[in-house]
Amino acid sequence: MQQARQNSAARQQLPRNNAPAGARRPQGRVVGSPQADAVTGVPTRPNNGAARAVPKQVGKPRGQQAEKTAVKAKKKKKVKDPNRVRFFSLQGRVDVPMLIIIMVLLVFGITMMFSAGHALSYSENNGDSFAYVTQQMKAAGLGLVAMFVLSFFDYRFLRHEFKLFGGKKSITVTHLFLFFAMFLNLLTIPLGVAAEGGQKRWLPVPGLGQFQPSDILKIAVIVYFAYYIHKNSDKMRKFYDGILRPGVMLVIIILSMISQMHLSFMVIICVVFAAMLFTGGSNLKYLVPICLLAVGVAVFVVMVLDVGYFKDRITFMDPLSQPGDGSYQNYQSALALGSGGIWGKGFGNSSQKYNYLPEAHNDFVYAILVEEFGLVGGLAVIVLFLIFVFRGFYIARRAEDKFGCLLATGITFQIGLQAFLNLGVNLCCIPNTGISMPFFSYGGTALALQLCEMGLLLSVSKRAKLS
Repeated sequence: MQQARQNSAARQQLPRNNAPAGARRPQGRVVGSPQADAVTGVPTRPNNGAARAVPKQVGKPRGQQAEKTAVKAKKKKKVKDPNRVRFFSLQGRVDVPMLIIIMVLLVFGITMMFSAGHALSYSENNGDSFAYVTQQMKAAGLGLVAMFVLSFFDYRFLRHEFKLFGGKKSITVTHLFLFFAMFLNLLTIPLGVAAEGGQKRWLPVPGLGQFQPSDILKIAVIVYFAYYIHKNSDKMRKFYDGILRPGVMLVIIILSMISQMHLSFMVIICVVFAAMLFTGGSNLKYLVPICLLAVGVAVFVVMVLDVGYFKDRITFMDPLSQPGDGSYQNYQSALALGSGGIWGKGFGNSSQKYNYLPEAHNDFVYAILVEEFGLVGGLAVIVLFLIFVFRGFYIARRAEDKFGCLLATGITFQIGLQAFLNLGVNLCCIPNTGISMPFFSYGGTALALQLCEMGLLLSVSKRAKLS
């Protein structure tokens, strides 16, 4: 009896949401109020799951919210896309071996420029032996900042197109850069500063001195032909697209600076142009005959038509032809090379730099280097440039796209070719046409722009698949 009462009390304490089988619930129950069970008389709680009122929806409909969420996810995915072209990109890291080579060449070059030019600086700057090296270090500082910034620059942005005339036409950053560089070179005709030979190669900048616009055009030409070959990569085997169109553009570029009589620039640009066409896949059965024809035309113009400026440079290649007049500079360069021996006279102990060898701090800094460091020092510089060229071509081969490959190829080939030609001038193997040695020769504009080229090369290396 007592057990039955306890069971009855326990049943009264437990909530009952469901009635016994077969029992009928009363109709018209008020939601939220307790009601008695029809059989047991025990109050039951309302079935909130069945009778709960549906709350009103607040805010935007579900369709709009889903669409908004999808747009946000798409934007987030777009930001994280590694292939998206940006003005600046923090992805990847620069090629450390190439960066080390650049810094070694820069430091060694400025040191040798100071050694080769401090005597001339003393005589031309009122007893200030550090005037030239101070200007060179300022240019190097500016160039290093530009190199650092350009290493974060996404080189693919150079292919970015701007729509013109309502989208009917378009122009790229590459074309704007080339037109700007050509315009600066055309300004040398009315505004250029004439050198001793009468060539107008420099533009004056009020308060800053002078600069040589052909150095800017070198970079612009490399960038343009890299873009052109990338854009027409599937047509480069044809004569019209692979030879004629880029060749006509090269002639127009050369004509824009023909008044400067800059033979070294023409040689460098033409050889770099041929190398880039070869790398871009031009048909050799067209490329080789055209190159041979161009060389023949150049020889005909210089020798047969008797162009005095060019012909004199070829005539005076021999140091002993006129050692006291026409070939004086080559003769003094040969003396500097021969007096260095194997180990050299020691840093700062050159004799030729004391107003014997003209342009010792510029085009003939290598001769002073060999005189002070001997054959060993001269070979060390050649090895440094060879390492630079091999590493640059390695970056080009591993580049992410064809535009980056051609850009790295053009920059590397141009620096290597310029160093090789300067060595030939110092060794009296090729005509003296004013070719400077990269990173070594005096010239603030040239050094700053060479470091800008290094920034573009490092930018390509950031996206290259390097080991």
